[in-house]
Amino acid sequence: MRQLEKLLRRLPARGFGYSTASGGWRSTVGLELHVQLLAKQKLFSAASAKWNDGPNTNVYMVDASIPGSLPRLNPHCVQLAARAILGLKGQVQPVSSFDRKHYFYLDQPLGYQITQQFFPIGKGGFIELGQAEGLGYSKKVHIHQLQLEQDTAKSIHDVYPGHVLADLNRAGVGLIEIVTRPDIETAEEAAQFVRKMQVLLRHIGVSNCNMEDGSMRCDVNVSVYRDGNDRLSGTRCELKNLNSLKVIRSAIDAEVSRQVGLLTAGKEVEQETRGFDARSGTTFLTRSKEAAPDYRYMPDPDIPEVHISRNWVEEVQRTLPELPEMTRERLKKQYNLTKEDIETMINEPGCVSFFEQLATTRDPKRVASWVTSEVFGQLSYRAQRLADSPLTVAQLGELLDSLANNAITSAQAKQLLI
Repeated sequence: MRQLEKLLRRLPARGFGYSTASGGWRSTVGLELHVQLLAKQKLFSAASAKWNDGPNTNVYMVDASIPGSLPRLNPHCVQLAARAILGLKGQVQPVSSFDRKHYFYLDQPLGYQITQQFFPIGKGGFIELGQAEGLGYSKKVHIHQLQLEQDTAKSIHDVYPGHVLADLNRAGVGLIEIVTRPDIETAEEAAQFVRKMQVLLRHIGVSNCNMEDGSMRCDVNVSVYRDGNDRLSGTRCELKNLNSLKVIRSAIDAEVSRQVGLLTAGKEVEQETRGFDARSGTTFLTRSKEAAPDYRYMPDPDIPEVHISRNWVEEVQRTLPELPEMTRERLKKQYNLTKEDIETMINEPGCVSFFEQLATTRDPKRVASWVTSEVFGQLSYRAQRLADSPLTVAQLGELLDSLANNAITSAQAKQLLI
């Protein structure tokens, strides 16, 4: 949060952009994405990172803050964070360190969160939005920093009236927090940025980014300003824990409308943290906004600095797959596939490789049609990912060959797939 606060004060004014607001008002938006890493163990303990197992079954002493227990950094989480910042065309920092962010709540057994406030593992990078995302213009949304941090426990309400239960399975699961610069100017830009981030992080194996189960959570900072004024001059409010692209769009529009209404009526916008009620389509106050001193940040004395060599970074870079933009161009040029088929396959981890193994000796358009329609239809019905499906390349290839040789009908092939 402090990073965006500093940027909002220091960045120069920009020219007019495309705005959610109207009637002489424009909006400025910055995002903070909290993304769970695809690591088998937690960030600072050897406990399983499967947070949706039975309550309090994947908890080590350090996760529960047992006195005398000490954190030990999981190197795989460091590697995944490095993959993420490199995939964003940013820079892995040669030295990073961890800090304690103090606050008291039952979902944080330590009484503080371990994060990287001052010396994060990654800085810089960007995501470019344009016509492929349905925008009539192009723009870059720049990354301010990417930091490692631990997730909180899960609070469970309404099981016992008047009581809140805590499941510590999620406490200590590794996250990356991705903080953008306040480059975004509309709700649609924000939603498309998050969607494109999901595609990238899935594609390079950093996270599954499923917003519906909390693997990616989004906080949005929103302010408004008058035409002709500094676009960073408005008072910023933060919207917490937005969990779908639709909610992100609706919440930003609702908050812009609320702030414009206050200012038009001659009132002030107070800096605060707010939630979003999807049923009423309005935002609501949760608490006044904390400033950095409220969290009493301090270096964590139990965790040494992380020193990363250039050779290590180059090795991580070599392991990155082809990035989505290049894959899109290649699939269109090599196979002449439709935009819809390309996007569907890129959005599913492992699907491009699955398709290309099948398409080497078969009609690529027919293969793409079967994969994106029939196979994905069955996966959706079974609530499965392609990687978890028992269907193999050889099995689907044999089915498609039988269909091409008229050994079976299309109806029979679909029945066999089921």
